[in-house]
Parts: sequence; C-alpha cells; structure tokens
Amino acid sequence: MSLSYRLVLALVITCAALTGCISAKSFVDPSFPKVAYEDVKRKNEPLRLKLIVEFQRNGQPYPRADSTLKDNAERILRGSGVVTPVSDQGEGEIKVVVNNIADTGDAAAKGFGSGLTFGLVGTTVTDAYEMSVSITVQGKTISRTGIKHAIHTAIGNTNPPDGLEAIPPGVAFGRVVEQMLLRALQDMQKSGELGWLSTPTRIGFSSSYQWLILHPSNLPIATLMAYTESRWQGLAL
Repeated sequence: MSLSYRLVLALVITCAALTGCISAKSFVDPSFPKVAYEDVKRKNEPLRLKLIVEFQRNGQPYPRADSTLKDNAERILRGSGVVTPVSDQGEGEIKVVVNNIADTGDAAAKGFGSGLTFGLVGTTVTDAYEMSVSITVQGKTISRTGIKHAIHTAIGNTNPPDGLEAIPPGVAFGRVVEQMLLRALQDMQKSGELGWLSTPTRIGFSSSYQWLILHPSNLPIATLMAYTESRWQGLAL
C-alpha cells in the first residue's frame, strides 16, 4: 500500500469514526493498454529464474512492500508460462522493480479536506506506478523500463467513472502489477529477444544425446553435437 493511500486512509478512518459516512473506493486506470495471459506465448519449458524484486516510493527503496510485490510477481510469472520463479540460481535471474510515484502532500490535503466536509465533497487521489524488468541468462541481459500504470482512489461523496469496478486497494495493486509485467513479457517476445535467452535443450535418445545451441543473433545458425556409442560428432548447420 502506498504512503499517499495510507495517509488518506488514516484521515478517512478518523473522520469516519466521527461521521460514519466517508468511504474510499479504488479503481484501476482504464487508459493504459490491457494485456491478457493469452496474449503472452507460453513456453514448452519455462525459464527457471531466480526472482528479485524491489518496491520503491518516489524512487527510494521501501522494503516493507517487497513481500507483497514478490507474491504478485510470482503469481503472474507462473501464470504466464514464460518464467518459473525458483529459490536457487536456476538458469539466471529476473528482476522486477516497481516505483510508486505519489504526491504525498497533495494526497493528505485532499483526504483532510474530504474529512472536514464530512464526505459531502468528494475527491480522487492518484497513485502512479512505473515498472522496470530485466532478465539475465548466461551473461546476456534484456530489459524493459518505464512501463506505467496508475490506481485512482475516490474518497467521500464521489464514485469511480461509469463502467469501472471499485475494488480494494490490494486487489488494485495486484492488477496494475499484472498488467505492467505482462506487457513487459509480451514486448520481449515480440522483439524476439526473449527467444535469444533460451538455454540449450537436451534431447534424449536410447543410445545418444544431442545438444542444439541457437546462435545469439536468432538466425537459423546452430551447432549440433551428437554423441554416439563410439565418438562425439560436430556438425555446423
């Protein structure tokens, strides 16, 4: 939960204890592109990556929110079918950083103003979020930065715009993280970069093993190593 929301919520609770008429309703900003899990291509063998997260508030680390961010990121990555988060080093790592850009002074003033009017005058507070994602496998790193979204919270005598669902702030946070992370994965797939990070795949046979290593340029160039019972064989494709 962001600082601005907590300040507003504290004021609302204080005033609500006196008036019993003030409410806070969050909703996800509808202006940003929507991405479904179906829009991200699942991998036959998802990358096994160590997940590292960092939550920031106005650019400064805010460790108290790291666990909430990590829980959401793990859920989203597993659901995408692209990455399986692991506790060990796995095949590499994925780092997810979310920065909550909030005007805490303005949020407090708006919340206090709604309280003084006993909720008769409504207001809306906005929490902007920006995500950066980086994936590193075998020394190669791809990244996306500046992925944006926002949560709006209606306080007092006001409601979300027609057609938008009012939800608890924790649910709203999970949804904006989901949209930003899915957008990052989708963009990495569209550019072809995510395919470059695939680790070598071993194909097992009863009497031999084969290794197919794709060239980093993503061109159809590969080295095929086949082991038979008598010797190794190398073929340039």
